[in-house]
Amino acid sequence: MTAAQESFYIQQFKLGDSCSFQILYEHYYKRIFRYGKYLFPHSDDDLKDGYQDIFIALWKSRERISVEKTLDFYLKRSLKNHMIKVKQKELKYDVIPNENDSLFLNIQETENYLSSRIAAETKETKHKILDHQLSLLTKRQRFLFTERFIYDKSVEEIMQEHHLVRQTVYNTIYKCLTVLKTGKKNHKIKASRV
Repeated sequence: MTAAQESFYIQQFKLGDSCSFQILYEHYYKRIFRYGKYLFPHSDDDLKDGYQDIFIALWKSRERISVEKTLDFYLKRSLKNHMIKVKQKELKYDVIPNENDSLFLNIQETENYLSSRIAAETKETKHKILDHQLSLLTKRQRFLFTERFIYDKSVEEIMQEHHLVRQTVYNTIYKCLTVLKTGKKNHKIKASRV
């Protein structure tokens, strides 16, 4: 979907067009779900519920929404906030001991500290691995990889924004994936004969 099409669907949706709403819902589903999965890896059901909840809220407040061109940031932020509330509720109901008990407070503080340390170390490890893998790519490959997979832009969006030919984008992304898969810099791709 191009930026102009998306803007058109948003305007129609704000006017109450349910078909435009359905198109936007389906267009963003995979992208926003992947984003939520990255933030909350073991919460598929909560993420699906959250996605539906934010679209229901979006429909109810469609006349007041100030988004004109893209819903991407708005939906990602809304899903993240929704999931934080869900996780806070889960933590609230998991606690059974008396909250005034000093032993309970020490255990809770220790668990919070360990959870935050584990999360930080896991994130740091993932970043180191990703940085190493991305260092194997050329500057152009890294740029197109980031546009396609980090910013989740379609090939068409990349082509339009950077004035590139479709085959160039596909070839570069294919080379990126091959280099990342093999872990070898300057990996030459052999064409198979049919």
